[in-house]
Amino acid sequence: MEKGGHRFFFDFSGKTGLLPQREAHHLIRVCRKREGEKILLIDGKGKEYSGRVLKVKEKGKDLSVEVEILKLLREEKPPLIQVRVLLPLLKGDKTDFLVEKGTELGLRGFIIYHSSFTIPRISLQRLSRLREKALSALKQSGRLILPEIEISYNLRETLKNLPESGCLKIMASPEGNLTPEEILRQIKSGLLREVILLSGPEGGLSSEEREEALLKGFSEISLSPHILRAETASFALMSLLSYLLNL
Repeated sequence: MEKGGHRFFFDFSGKTGLLPQREAHHLIRVCRKREGEKILLIDGKGKEYSGRVLKVKEKGKDLSVEVEILKLLREEKPPLIQVRVLLPLLKGDKTDFLVEKGTELGLRGFIIYHSSFTIPRISLQRLSRLREKALSALKQSGRLILPEIEISYNLRETLKNLPESGCLKIMASPEGNLTPEEILRQIKSGLLREVILLSGPEGGLSSEEREEALLKGFSEISLSPHILRAETASFALMSLLSYLLNL
């Protein structure tokens, strides 16, 4: 088993258990692992283990793979400042891309929202795909904490229920005057527990949604002197926060 090799997600308790079907397929059909071989296992909660393939049963397209946890290899502690992102549901696979990149950057959670100008509608199948994208990005990047993904069908109600204290709220906007220096000052203050990011969909936020965000304490930041696509603004905002948090 090589350091930095393929990682496989497990969600059972105890020392032994079955891998999820998708993980079992990847382990056997793609990575060609066999009984007795050692593998890397992650629990999505911050821990990586060495493990061993105990038993493989194949029945048609179905696979049953039992694995054993051997020892803890490393642990990723939750960051002192958690970052959640209110991501617009975008056309095509643009939201998938943002969830992947946000996971790589170490963001703690995503709230995929519908707004007044959102065109696509999310399905349970799409939500499942987003979670798979996050898990794939987690394994690829070497991170160990799987972000949470929630759905908001009413952005204004979601904004109303956000926390009040210990939280910095930032919204991407061409009219913004918040500076990276001010964000960094607040990060270094030691008073923050969470940062919440918000960027608009393809059609932008409605005036009511923007007003609700401002009433809820969001500060606006301009990310470019030019007009950015929705996915570009989201990615730029996530990247900026990730950079500032690591200074």
